[in-house]
Amino acid sequence: MPMPMPMPRTCQRSLWSLLLGTVSSAVLAFGSGQGVRNSPHDFATDPWNGRNEICRVCHVPHDHGQAAQRYLNGLLWNHAVSSATYTMYDVAWSSTIGGAQSVQPDGHSKLCLGCHDGTVGIDSFDKYAGGAWFMDDYNPLFKVPAFADGGNLDVRGTHPISIAFPAGETGDGKNFTDPTVATWNNGDSVASTLENGRLQCSTCHDVHDQDSVAGTRLLRTAQTVSAGGVASGMCLTCHVK
Repeated sequence: MPMPMPMPRTCQRSLWSLLLGTVSSAVLAFGSGQGVRNSPHDFATDPWNGRNEICRVCHVPHDHGQAAQRYLNGLLWNHAVSSATYTMYDVAWSSTIGGAQSVQPDGHSKLCLGCHDGTVGIDSFDKYAGGAWFMDDYNPLFKVPAFADGGNLDVRGTHPISIAFPAGETGDGKNFTDPTVATWNNGDSVASTLENGRLQCSTCHDVHDQDSVAGTRLLRTAQTVSAGGVASGMCLTCHVK
């Protein structure tokens, strides 16, 4: 039986053009993963970034024997993490919490808080000791949490993080949409953005995306009509109200 002839390069290019055109039209939609370049997490031109790289502020391909062993935090992590303690949501404080709550932020949320809780220099990465404090250089609205509970940072004023999605409360007549059915703007399921079944910062925010609609803080779905979505679109993706 004769072997099929390979596709001519001109046809290959035409096919790729068609596919890329389809993808390109999709990524124009809100929160579709346009990439970290030129996004709020692109620090390549910041004066404190001695290497002028994008990815290395958070990730590094080899640990290079750095004593801090930041890679132990996962994801080839290269940035300092916070040593703060947090007052978390719990059932005693709010009886509406159904999912199991971690004692302290973990997973991706712990990594995000390495910049966003305001206690760690944003330039504390790689071999750099850090000195530029997040609040000195960036919009104070990016600091989470904004308040303290005695000696702890109080995250009860923000949406719960490091908490299991309450699977027993999903479906018809329940409080939450099934995360395997609920989808973000680009079609990804909510379940695909959970981390081991837990809701983390990265569930609602695409940290490698561009803020394609101003003021949306990298949300996976717009929250308002003015941002190109529907009223309370982010909330109603998961919550049945």
